Amino acid sequence: MKQRNILIGSILIIVGLLFSLESMGIINNPWGSLWPLFLVIPGIAFHLAFFLSGAKKHLAGLLVPGGILLVIGSLFIFETFTSWQFSHLTWPVYLFAVSFGLFELYFFGGREAGLLIPVFILAVVGIVFLLEGFLEFPIFNLWPFVLIVVGIYIMFGKGQSKQG
Repeated sequence: MKQRNILIGSILIIVGLLFSLESMGIINNPWGSLWPLFLVIPGIAFHLAFFLSGAKKHLAGLLVPGGILLVIGSLFIFETFTSWQFSHLTWPVYLFAVSFGLFELYFFGGREAGLLIPVFILAVVGIVFLLEGFLEFPIFNLWPFVLIVVGIYIMFGKGQSKQG
């Protein structure tokens, strides 16, 4: 226990010194593009904690923050290496991050069907916005027609009872 405390304390001191020296202008920022690793590494740690514990269903909740951190950290790595020039297109990945974390909970957890509802909604909304950004197709112009079709289906569709 004492050796572990010494190791953790030493790491915190070194990181603190590096940040202090960088903020004083003594050294250049060597981690300018690597800061997203502070998200990716905990995401991987959550996954390792789950899988190294034997992938027990009651621990599947670890995968939700793990999946979210892993996807967002990966997105931030991409964004920093491309100087954030695609951020106006890639913002729907934030929706995919939550969808991914919840899907992992569904897949490795108890496979509760209720989890698929937010997974599906977030994924579909993310896909719609991602396609709209990349294809530059004004998908929002179609929403009124979708509402009309859904309204007609609700009024005259198969779910309508015979008594009316």
